[in-house]
Amino acid sequence: MNIKLTALFALALLVGCAASQLFEAVPPGLNKDTVPRVTIEVTAQRYHFTPDVIRVKQGTLVTLKLKAIDGTHGFKLAAFGIDERLEENEVKEIAFYAAKEGDYGFKCSHLCGIGHFGMNGKVIVE
Repeated sequence: MNIKLTALFALALLVGCAASQLFEAVPPGLNKDTVPRVTIEVTAQRYHFTPDVIRVKQGTLVTLKLKAIDGTHGFKLAAFGIDERLEENEVKEIAFYAAKEGDYGFKCSHLCGIGHFGMNGKVIVE
């Protein structure tokens, strides 16, 4: 493979893998006391999240309690600008406001082994 083709492939891979932030995780003017809330526990384990599909109602403040149970993992919900490292057996809470209907993918953002690239899921805002 020549250098130009390799560089073009690398650029396409980077652009294709990059997902831009669409929303602030929790908008600064949001009155947290008046919006519906939900807390969902999520575990990260080679090579999947449980649950891997999270359904929430539009207009809900969502708190995820994330826990890696077999080593270090990551949790990236790019649409909300969230990317957290999850150390084994530590619980990390992240919050986001589900303002708009849609499907928003998440994935492991810390290389955790051979199945890492298939470790993903989605948040469905209805």
